[in-house]
Amino acid sequence: MAQQILNQDNNTMNDTQREIIERAIQNNGKVSDADYERAWQAYNQCLVDKGYNPQPLVQVEGIYLSSFDRDSIDNEELQQKFEQDVNSCLFGNVMEVQGLYTAGKDNPNLIAGQEAAVDCLHRRNLVPESYTLADFEREDTQYHDTFANSKDPFALDTRKKASEKLSFNLDDSVARLCLVANGAAYFFNKDQPRWHPFD
Repeated sequence: MAQQILNQDNNTMNDTQREIIERAIQNNGKVSDADYERAWQAYNQCLVDKGYNPQPLVQVEGIYLSSFDRDSIDNEELQQKFEQDVNSCLFGNVMEVQGLYTAGKDNPNLIAGQEAAVDCLHRRNLVPESYTLADFEREDTQYHDTFANSKDPFALDTRKKASEKLSFNLDDSVARLCLVANGAAYFFNKDQPRWHPFD
């Protein structure tokens, strides 16, 4: 996977991210914790260099969440520039490292998408053998609908009701790792602090 990333590089990665991938190839495809941290710090430095406040970084089971909740931007031109700048920093500094690092944490079969999360939950004996991707997708929808339909989505009771829709325990560290390492980190997006990029 690491070699494939280098082979397919269209010069979107900067030299630091490329060097991290090259080191991973020498390390059986694994990105070291130090290099992973270096990539995310480089991402935030890139944002600062472009004139923004750094993004508050949140880890779940040692993996950074790549999405964020931020202040809205009223000016359309500024909105487009902001999105271009963030994407440039993400792809240049951390996107490929993120994928390789999370795969090394708990996706030995390199399965794509939510099916990887289901595979992990099975391998870790956190769901019954009969549990399918369709079950996961149904529970995922019910979980998020509980928040969307609540008058107080931030209440502990709402979170409790939402969690009851799932066959696995979101407070279990192994289950959390399965989700953040395999394309379902969005379960934890609500735990992120708001990013104020402009002030």
